[in-house]
Amino acid sequence: MFAEKKAFISLAVMLVALALFINPSMALSQEKYPVKPIKLVVPYGPGGATDLAARVLVSVLPEFLGQAVVVVNKNGAGGSVGFDEVRQAKPDGYTMMMNAIGANVLRPAMDPNLPFKYSDLTYIARTQINPNVLIVKKGGPWKNFKEFAADLKKNTGKYKYSTAGVGNVTHLGPVLLLKALGLPKSAATAIHYDSDNAALLAVLQGEADFAQGNLAPFASAIKGGALLALAMATPEKVEGFENIPTFTEVGYPSVSIVGWRGVAGPPGLSSDIAKIWEEAIAKTCHAKSWINLVKKLGDEPGYLDSKAYNQFVEEDFKRYRELFTELGLLIKKQ
Repeated sequence: MFAEKKAFISLAVMLVALALFINPSMALSQEKYPVKPIKLVVPYGPGGATDLAARVLVSVLPEFLGQAVVVVNKNGAGGSVGFDEVRQAKPDGYTMMMNAIGANVLRPAMDPNLPFKYSDLTYIARTQINPNVLIVKKGGPWKNFKEFAADLKKNTGKYKYSTAGVGNVTHLGPVLLLKALGLPKSAATAIHYDSDNAALLAVLQGEADFAQGNLAPFASAIKGGALLALAMATPEKVEGFENIPTFTEVGYPSVSIVGWRGVAGPPGLSSDIAKIWEEAIAKTCHAKSWINLVKKLGDEPGYLDSKAYNQFVEEDFKRYRELFTELGLLIKKQ
């Protein structure tokens, strides 16, 4: 009897070992998440605001998540390529996305023909907000916002501005500015690139006359003296950039647009994995090391938990859908 029982146990052990040999993922599934490096998709090119935010995040996050996180840039179609990749990824927590206002709200709000909705992801937490700033090349024809605005009104259609893509915050910002100045969208010509960094280079190289976008990718050039910041789209001054006037101070409070960053996963992500990420991001966003790095980027810490973040994204989407409709930028549904 004992021999039969021993033989049965040995057979069971052999069968389990064989199953693990055939499907090693079974062994991983028995371990607590995460057990291998995680891919964090950035829906824009290297060097832009979202890319920089992601790299700062992954420099601190593994301490609290317990696993390495690798940034992977998936650029294209105003952030839609990266969004769609995460939307279709296996919901196992090993493919996540660094969210941004452009890919997650502005693009879907402007184009109802996209094959996905803004709500198709599992929103985990917001990490930060980033001011929107109007910049020109230092040493150019304008020394302040007043001169810039007067010239734009006088020479309608003469100047060009660079963007990081159609429907991106760098596109919407100048449109809001032109509207505030009482000018049509055609008063300045948009030149669309594929990243914040490319839009910045366009201004520095003289391909574009101005840009209005996230402070983060412009911060170093502003501090270094290559760029002149004419106005900031924030209610209050930003620490370290107190010399830049707000749009309210220069008389145009309606130019109100603030970007943000956060993390989301594929649809169907389990609540257990989402909770692990939410707790790790909360700890990261309260870590002095992360806060210092974010401020150096020109961003401001702006943590929101999952519930608040989902509500925030929904309200932001509704706001910009209405704004795109009002401005005549909403793409017709096919």
